[in-house]
Amino acid sequence: MKPTPETDKFFATFCDGEAAPSHAEYYVRLQDLERERDEARFDLDFRRRLGDLQNQTINNLERELDEARGQRDRLADLVKQFISILDITEESDSGRLFHPTNITSCRAGDLQKIGELVEELRRASLHQPTES
Repeated sequence: MKPTPETDKFFATFCDGEAAPSHAEYYVRLQDLERERDEARFDLDFRRRLGDLQNQTINNLERELDEARGQRDRLADLVKQFISILDITEESDSGRLFHPTNITSCRAGDLQKIGELVEELRRASLHQPTES
């Protein structure tokens, strides 16, 4: 047992020439030490369980992050495939270049929005960040 102010004071009575502590005093000191030990054990157990919970949470978050990265990569691949289909250019018999795949809409406003979205997707797919 490491010396502490409490134990130093308790056992200093031997050095001062005073009478040895009584059994009751030893018993009280023993109860105090046992209570401190039990509190320390409880605290240690709590900290271990908290650490386990934190590790489990970290593992769950890492798994979710890996899944999200996989979904992001799959979505980026799908966008690239979609844009590559829209970007296919062919030459007609008359020598004119055209895109055989078109997106049409009866609503001119929607068609304009679709065109803007496709352009944004095209730019985003070309500038795909490499960071994971």
